[in-house]
Amino acid sequence: MSKSLFITLILTIIAVVSIVGITLYQSGRVDRSDLDNLSATVFRVPRIISPFELTDHTNKTFTQDSLKGNWSFIFFGYTNCPDVCPNTLSTMNVMATNLEKNQPDKVVPRFIMVSVDPERDTVEILSKYIPYFNNSFIGLTGTSSTQIDVITRQFGIPYFISKKSPDDAEYEVQHSGAILLVNPQGNLHALFSAPHDPAKLINEFNLIRYIHEQE
Repeated sequence: MSKSLFITLILTIIAVVSIVGITLYQSGRVDRSDLDNLSATVFRVPRIISPFELTDHTNKTFTQDSLKGNWSFIFFGYTNCPDVCPNTLSTMNVMATNLEKNQPDKVVPRFIMVSVDPERDTVEILSKYIPYFNNSFIGLTGTSSTQIDVITRQFGIPYFISKKSPDDAEYEVQHSGAILLVNPQGNLHALFSAPHDPAKLINEFNLIRYIHEQE
């Protein structure tokens, strides 16, 4: 099977799962108690995000207020990551593509990667890396780890920079593979632990969004 045919098949399967899920939600056969059956961790009271300031891959300032007005999936990683980050961003691309095609009446969530390696992940680097996965994705970085820590601590995201020496430029960064979901009010709403399946992520997101919109 060719790569393009395989991707088309995956998108078709996801579309069917999503449509079935949406039909159930709109039929009124689900309520808040159904959130307990998800693999995602949904916060009963969404967590308020305190002020932070980062820079996106187009060199624009991005703050906690920038998260308001839409749902956002947020992942923490770095551009030199050999596997987890590109795999997660590819999963996000499948999600974005499917949501755009199969839910035209809904605004597609934003997909954001926050770099935990600001020393190497400059705006210039991110401007080339992020669009490779999807032109609508957003990459965020800062001027120092201190600036990054303001947001990672709020989201409960651990990471560790493994430098062998101060001059080590080939270091790796251990980091969480979780994807976080922020609601349109700009509050931390849910957490999806790795590994990530795009069909499950879309289905659970649709349920979370549906119930949130009814409350």
